[in-house]
Amino acid sequence: MNGKVKGIVYMSVSMGWIGRSRAEIRNDLRRMREELHAKAVRLEGHNRRLWECAALAKEEGLEVWLHPKANIGVPPKSVFLKMEREFARRAREFGVDVYLLGNELSLEVNLWDDRVLEYTERDVPRDVVEPLRRQPEVFQRFLAELLGIVGEDLEGPIGYVAASWEFDYVDWTQFDLVLCNQFFWPPTQDNFLDLLGQMRAFGKPAVLGECGYLTIDRAFEAGPLYWYPQKHRVRYDEGAQAACLRACLGLVQQAGLDGVFIQEWQDLDDMGFGLVRKDGKPKSAYTVVADFFERFD
Repeated sequence: MNGKVKGIVYMSVSMGWIGRSRAEIRNDLRRMREELHAKAVRLEGHNRRLWECAALAKEEGLEVWLHPKANIGVPPKSVFLKMEREFARRAREFGVDVYLLGNELSLEVNLWDDRVLEYTERDVPRDVVEPLRRQPEVFQRFLAELLGIVGEDLEGPIGYVAASWEFDYVDWTQFDLVLCNQFFWPPTQDNFLDLLGQMRAFGKPAVLGECGYLTIDRAFEAGPLYWYPQKHRVRYDEGAQAACLRACLGLVQQAGLDGVFIQEWQDLDDMGFGLVRKDGKPKSAYTVVADFFERFD
């Protein structure tokens, strides 16, 4: 890590880079660096295409931040532990710049039994957040076990991307970096700066793990809720997305964070979080991010 972290989330599922050609991926990464002034890319997955994409990012001069993610829905702990061990070994061989244990693992891993779950079969407040609050030690032991596995293979910076509801349950003294997917939207509009300040309280680099908005007229109300357009009457609105990003990034600057990852390069639907449309043309938010990154030092 050199200077401020100016990153883009380049997701394998919603972005679809698994189905893109090497030339298309390379062009995306080049545009991140040259047009958006990005310095880092955050990748997820575990298969061969992930490592190919990571290699292309390195060739394009971007820092590579990686974390494992299953492609079988929500795996049980036993499956994820095995995947983490192999992933850490590959990351060491590759020379990853920053290794992330995972992203929102109380959501992305079944901590409670040995079933493989589908995301859609759970109610997040009832089936994810409340069990975590009742038995945080289950989540904490799982992170400790993952750290034990990774510590055998890696010497570079190690972080974890916490969900907002996980943040207080993570022992940040065990990590080199503090990352949290904290969104600026109605539930946090009155205390967002305080929440960002909590990330800095550990005396370690503090990076906002995701900063992004849907491309709809009610972008602020929707916040991180990707399913919002399916349940509300909305219209496509690049201006609203851009305005929300501008406000959030201004608060990131005001809070003195060490970096931010923009959620995300492209989405399956043009109403999604993407900075570029499905045809590759920039949205209005593209310029907002480029202007911010250019002066974010």
